[in-house]
Amino acid sequence: MSKGILGRMSNREKRFNIGVTVALGLLSLFFLLPIYLTAVFATRTLNEVFQFPPPLWFGDNIVQNYANIANVFPPFRPILNSLAVALPKTVGLVLVSSLAGYGLSRYTRAPGHKTLLVVTFATLFFPPSLALIPFFLQMNAIGWLNTFWPLIVPAVASGFGVVWMYTYVGSTVPRELYEAAEMDGAGGIAAFFFVVVPIIRPGLAALAVWTLISTWNDFQLPLVVLGDGTKFTVPLALTTLSTTHYSDMPAVMLATLMGLVPVFVLFALLSRQFIAGLTSGSVK
Repeated sequence: MSKGILGRMSNREKRFNIGVTVALGLLSLFFLLPIYLTAVFATRTLNEVFQFPPPLWFGDNIVQNYANIANVFPPFRPILNSLAVALPKTVGLVLVSSLAGYGLSRYTRAPGHKTLLVVTFATLFFPPSLALIPFFLQMNAIGWLNTFWPLIVPAVASGFGVVWMYTYVGSTVPRELYEAAEMDGAGGIAAFFFVVVPIIRPGLAALAVWTLISTWNDFQLPLVVLGDGTKFTVPLALTTLSTTHYSDMPAVMLATLMGLVPVFVLFALLSRQFIAGLTSGSVK
């Protein structure tokens, strides 16, 4: 009797797993469809894109679409500009946030600890758009307008990054490791790099991916501080292309696809650590 019940439960579990797999596969196709259509439209002519029903397979007009982009700006320049902003900002933000989160998590009895923690949390509730005008005036006063510095240096101090690393370090690094490191003669900085960092690598990767993607897609702040078209990042360049060739949808789709490739590559390199960082603590 028990074997029959276990057999029925096993078959039911198998059917459930198959159903979940099929549902997730269909959901993945639904989310991949816009990217696929972007790639298809990037190889088509304008008339083919707006015909009904729209084409569902690749065409042979990609060279002309690339030439249309080149008539407005060098196609790879916005990508290089975005990399010049995103990579140093990501490295700096992850380093500063991890050090600050480590300090707040470890030295809980330091003077002003609670005040710093409250102020850091409070920054999460402050809308960044409210500071755009003062930020613009400040960057103009120090001569940083039309440069990448306003997009990198102030962003390194991220309240979200500090809170993320504070929470992650506190939940993954036992305090006994700090005591063991002190017994071995390791100071605070040495313990951070040689003891804490190997443990919190998934959290660092998750923060790096989030920072990289949000920086790559940022439109508002580059629009405020960058007036030189040669320094436009990918979102600004796409707007310029769309304004100049307002009806040349295939060229816009091709430029969009080119701008997505670096993000996909970097995410693929960090995806395992990113997922591990998001799921850390869910299973003990």
